[in-house]
Amino acid sequence: MMKLLSSSLLLARVYGMEIRLHFSMIFSVVITFMIFRPFDLRGIALALSWLVGFVLCILLHELGHALAAKLVGVEVKSVVIWLLGGFTSLSRRPEKPAHNLVIAAAGPLVNMLLAFLCVLAYMFLFLFAPRNVDASIFLWIQTFTELFLSLAFVNVILVVFNLLPIYPLDGGNILHSTMELFFGRSNADLITMLVSIPILLGLIVFGIFTQDYLLLASCVLIALAIGTLNRSALRSINLGVNYLFKRSGYHYLQGDFERAIQYYTQDIEREPQQSAHYLARAACYLNILQKERAIADVERALKLNPKSMMALQLRGEIYAMDKNYDAALDLFTQAQEINPHWAIPHYDRGSVLLDKKEYQSALDEFEKAISLSPQMWLFYLIRSIVHFKLGNLESAHKDQDQALRLSEKESLVMTELNTLVYKDCLDWAEDYYGRVLLKQARSGYAHQGRADAYRINDQHEKAIADYTRAIELMPKEARLHFGRGISYSALNENEKAREDFQKTLTLTDKLHLKRQTEELLSKVIVT
Repeated sequence: MMKLLSSSLLLARVYGMEIRLHFSMIFSVVITFMIFRPFDLRGIALALSWLVGFVLCILLHELGHALAAKLVGVEVKSVVIWLLGGFTSLSRRPEKPAHNLVIAAAGPLVNMLLAFLCVLAYMFLFLFAPRNVDASIFLWIQTFTELFLSLAFVNVILVVFNLLPIYPLDGGNILHSTMELFFGRSNADLITMLVSIPILLGLIVFGIFTQDYLLLASCVLIALAIGTLNRSALRSINLGVNYLFKRSGYHYLQGDFERAIQYYTQDIEREPQQSAHYLARAACYLNILQKERAIADVERALKLNPKSMMALQLRGEIYAMDKNYDAALDLFTQAQEINPHWAIPHYDRGSVLLDKKEYQSALDEFEKAISLSPQMWLFYLIRSIVHFKLGNLESAHKDQDQALRLSEKESLVMTELNTLVYKDCLDWAEDYYGRVLLKQARSGYAHQGRADAYRINDQHEKAIADYTRAIELMPKEARLHFGRGISYSALNENEKAREDFQKTLTLTDKLHLKRQTEELLSKVIVT
């Protein structure tokens, strides 16, 4: 299903930019003939000419965005024309709001120019077309006169619709960029969402009243896009889409990695030549700390596609986990060469340099990563460790606060794989979680995160104290009992460890956590 939705025909490649026609444009022919209902050759010519002109207007609109992106230094990957409009895919988000403003405004400006030119063409034909000609020729002249007038109206409608302050329409992007210039990214997200929602509701009412089903379909997509301005809404959208179309992705997002592995295995059996399936399953294996299986899947993916930047990156991350830094850095460089605007290699290179205690070089890499992907909370959080190690507490605290603004829960509670970042960084963790708890003393997530940091650094008594407080605040969180059980076991308090592991089994529905708990429970000897 997802392949069908993304299917498109490559029409041309201009300066590395692909121009594609989506399969849904087949339906535009049917819709056009339903609107015009031609009954003779002239009617058919008018309908087809209008459709070609309409598609050309949309294409030129998108090329306006593409040209503006090129002018501000952002590479364009593709322009896709589809049933409900067009889409310009950029290699990265512009770093400056002003650049995004220029890109967003370029499309409507093109349509304004096209409307003006169509009016000029209409006026020229209306005023200067010969009248004393054969009736059939005069009818053809009238046909093209009507065509230019119709296309002028089309461009006016495109301008008005696209300038509505609704995200992700051009007007919404213009609003967001303007707000970001004055109030910052987070506030711009909120303001744009608050402005977009009531106008979208008005469009929906208008679509229902006029029975305009294409407009209503557009409203559904617009609503999904507005949801991306809010992280929790975006997560819900991602979960819903994956549940419908890719159940493996749904379980991965839920952190239920063994169930995700089962589905990815089915994908592999169905499409054994698709390297992406192996990489997805490898990521699951890494998250449940089954490194050897992850390596096997990454190696299979590399055999299928030696130039896969995801495979190179993932293999490099595994080398970094094994402290094979030279091999890791080499693979990160190879991935970066494939896509110079990808932030992850910079982040992983910075993580390696942080591990090697080369703090200034690590800081440079994290700054490059953040410039490419300013919405990644993890980038700020790890950069705060570098600032902390360099003694720059003010910058460290600013980065901590930014990570919390972007995603509070994820910034406070790491996945089991990411808790490795706490190793030898306990001083930073105490500073970070201490600051959070000064403001939010009842934050169960902050107690959980600090408990994980204590456990990773073998400070088990302190870990137990924080886990216990977190359990009081969030009694149904299975990972709290799991973590406390590990710390009790390390202190040889086996009866308490056994109770926590048994509690974990009753609370969790995640297969990998059940399996890990059962393995630990089998090793606990109660005297």
